[in-house]
Amino acid sequence: MQVIYFTKFLKGYSAAQIGELAKNLKFDGLDLAIRAGQCVNPSNVTEALPQALEVWRAMGLTVPLATLEGSAVDPHQPDVQAIFEACGTAGIPCIKLGYWTWKAGQFYWDDVTNIRRALDGFQQLGERYGICSLIHTHSDRFYASNASGAMHLVRGFDPRYIGVYLDPAHLALDGETLPMALDIVRGYLKMVGVKNVRYQPSTAHDGPRWKTDWCLLSEGLVDWPGTIQLLNDAGYDGPLSVHGEYSASEETVEILKSVAADMASLRRFAS
Repeated sequence: MQVIYFTKFLKGYSAAQIGELAKNLKFDGLDLAIRAGQCVNPSNVTEALPQALEVWRAMGLTVPLATLEGSAVDPHQPDVQAIFEACGTAGIPCIKLGYWTWKAGQFYWDDVTNIRRALDGFQQLGERYGICSLIHTHSDRFYASNASGAMHLVRGFDPRYIGVYLDPAHLALDGETLPMALDIVRGYLKMVGVKNVRYQPSTAHDGPRWKTDWCLLSEGLVDWPGTIQLLNDAGYDGPLSVHGEYSASEETVEILKSVAADMASLRRFAS
């Protein structure tokens, strides 16, 4: 399995700086955030993406995934269409879409129907540009809060163009076991997110007694050695995207220290 780094926290970094960081941390490639403030963003993607890819490929880095803004859920948005065209031309095979969120007063199944209409548009973009659009499993009020929710959205679409991005840490928060989740998304799994989370006591007097703490891979609810074994047993050979998400770290320098520790753990788990 390739191990790639999600560039979300590298706003303001140049393509060369991102590549050097990834190489130093021993990543195989990048999960490229095409978002505002990034070296490749929705406003410059046509010109900046091929230039950045030239830099990264010269360093031996691959880019198997591009990640859009969290609001990118409309296949007819001009910037979305421009990103799909640029990624298709560049040979990036997968794009992670944004998030559809449930709100009180909405009827769940009506929204599922509307989301599936949007996914039909993304499938058409995929057919045109050779790209698979991915739904990321994200806990809380998201329509793809777990594998079961994701399959309500993607089932019946062509898995060459619509797929699932499974995130074991978010599954742990929403109470869906990984062996079952892997079975649920069988045939649609294209990407796996790597991070960990745990519950910590909250000192707030007027809120929940527990809060979520995004932590090192060795510290949280997800058994990452067991997860790697489950993925191997399931025949998964796609990328692992390391998110670098930590509640205790907000500064990039501190985040990268934690990423280095997690990479050492992940290489040990996967050996």
